[in-house]
Amino acid sequence: MQPVARLAGEREQRAARALGESRQHLQQQRRQLEELESYRTEYLDQLQRAARTGIGAGQLRHYQSFIGKLSEAIEQQRKVVAAAEEAMSRAQEQWHRSRTRVKVVDTVISTCRSEEQQEEQRNEQKETDERALRGFRR
Repeated sequence: MQPVARLAGEREQRAARALGESRQHLQQQRRQLEELESYRTEYLDQLQRAARTGIGAGQLRHYQSFIGKLSEAIEQQRKVVAAAEEAMSRAQEQWHRSRTRVKVVDTVISTCRSEEQQEEQRNEQKETDERALRGFRR
């Protein structure tokens, strides 16, 4: 049973590492999304300030074009974040299944050991009883 327990433990460790990597990736993608959103907000603020002081048509088109590109990048990044969330969810499910297998194997091993110990105790008690009975018969 020990090889089975070792294998289950190794699978759980791999699943835990994959989950950790998935969480890091998700956090990184969320930070990138926040940065893009922040940058778009800053650029919109710049546009508002420029509009108050007067802005040319060419410069206005430049602002609008760049803000549009930022909005597209944000939408793409939201899709990347959603995919990373899904990947992390799958990794978490895999780890949970692996963890459950480890617990089941540990329980089986513990039960087997307990049964073996009980059997040994019964055998020892039987031998002790037989020795006592032989000594009593003499």
